[in-house]
Amino acid sequence: MPEPRFRRLSTHALVFVTAGSGRYLDENRRNGLAVPAPSIIWLTPGAAHAYGPGPDGWREHWVLFEGTMTRVFDGVDGWPPSQPVRPADPGKLAGLREAFARLRQALALPNQRSQLVAATVVAQLVGMALDATARGPRQRARSAVDGLLESAFTPLSVAERAAALGLTVDTLHAVIREATGLSPHEFIIQTRLGRAQQLLADTTSDVAAIAAQVGYDDPAYFSRLFRRRVGISPVQFRRQEAARRS
Repeated sequence: MPEPRFRRLSTHALVFVTAGSGRYLDENRRNGLAVPAPSIIWLTPGAAHAYGPGPDGWREHWVLFEGTMTRVFDGVDGWPPSQPVRPADPGKLAGLREAFARLRQALALPNQRSQLVAATVVAQLVGMALDATARGPRQRARSAVDGLLESAFTPLSVAERAAALGLTVDTLHAVIREATGLSPHEFIIQTRLGRAQQLLADTTSDVAAIAAQVGYDDPAYFSRLFRRRVGISPVQFRRQEAARRS
């Protein structure tokens, strides 16, 4: 790595190093920390830092984030800024490429409609980072977020979702709100509508079929919810996406 040029970010960032190796440096670590793959670097706002690959290069994915999701890094279940680099469990990063592909796809949409999908994926990536670098038994936030994502399209109550995760309803509310700033119910709605937007844009399935795929048996209710949250009906959304891509 060449002579470091320190920089400071205005937001939090996660850097997922999945192949190769490199080094991380900051004002307290002039000699640097080794970053062998798989590892994750957590960068905090305002902290001077530098990082980069070694002579043989590396593969990295990164995401910037801010807001309520940063709270999940605090406390005994979090990730202290004094440990900017942590080795990662490769088995916990299996969905990383797919998550970043979904994030890129979401950000390619108009900003007003990309927020639902992008926020959900960023929450998933934050949780994935915590789970992949977990050093203790109380890393609940990521498993709770991931569990809700996996069951989002299944018709379950919040109590049933909490039970499936081995949590009380109050604990599920606490860890989901801490990680995402949303209640479990709101998180499920955003996840479902984000997926619905993808299906409307990328498939020819009718609205009723898409409603069922994302967990709504009543297509009329789904259409009303979609219009209220997105601002236009599912049919109008599909037409606008088709026109935008033509």
